[in-house]
Amino acid sequence: MAQEIDWPSLAYGIRMPGIGIEEFEADGRWGMQELSPLGLLVPLPLTAEGCYDASLTVPSLEDVLFVADCIAFDHDSPTVVVPLHEPAAAPYEPVGHDRPWAAANHTYRDILDSVAEQAHEIRYTDVLRLRYDTYGDLLTRFSDRFTGRSEPLALYAMAIRHVDLLAEYMGLYRVLETPRRDNGLGFITDHLDSLERYDFGKLLTIPVFLPQHAEEPIEVFSVLRERALGRLEALRTAGIDTARHLYAIRNGLAHGKQDLILNDFGNTVDAVAADLPLLKLLARIAVEQG
Repeated sequence: MAQEIDWPSLAYGIRMPGIGIEEFEADGRWGMQELSPLGLLVPLPLTAEGCYDASLTVPSLEDVLFVADCIAFDHDSPTVVVPLHEPAAAPYEPVGHDRPWAAANHTYRDILDSVAEQAHEIRYTDVLRLRYDTYGDLLTRFSDRFTGRSEPLALYAMAIRHVDLLAEYMGLYRVLETPRRDNGLGFITDHLDSLERYDFGKLLTIPVFLPQHAEEPIEVFSVLRERALGRLEALRTAGIDTARHLYAIRNGLAHGKQDLILNDFGNTVDAVAADLPLLKLLARIAVEQG
């Protein structure tokens, strides 16, 4: 990247709360570089030789959204796409008196950033280590990895932006409905036995607030697998059909007919929380395998 970067020509960056920011090459097309003053990761257009070239077409909004969804999926942590110049217009006008000292566009963008940060903090007590090597990492061949899977990928990235546990569950279940365009029961049944051996990759924490534990990173997907398998065993021991159990919770959230889930606290929601790692890993398989 010997050329001086033409920052004004670049339209969008990616905010990654709770994920360590490092430069890497994405899709063989973009050089992901930190824009330090704003704490953003910005995709720069690269030549075939991997050099920045200001004359190349800059990434579109769709390009940046796709890369942001890939990063969110790989780290199970929400990302936010941020305009570098003019703030994104708020999609609705809030009710109430005008506040001339607060620009509505800035407020909307700042709140999205804040929610993403809170969603990360609900799931993790540590920062996550970026999973990608600087060059030649097969994980960063996003277009190859997610060919034909952009819809479940986007649904997964949307689901993990939720701070509310029940909304996250509902969002993740939508991912299970995409492979066969049905209620997800068949997909769940067919993939429960693969949870124990499926390769979810490695996602490590960085205990930045406890330097004495710096040599003891936690592997996130191993923890989720242990919790998911424990829950699966408990359901099977109780003679409960796991697929129908997960589907019933989905219906209790999505419909207004019967067995509704109405509150954010209590025994019912505790049970949903116990099911979430199981649902999450199934959703990850749905995104990667379809």
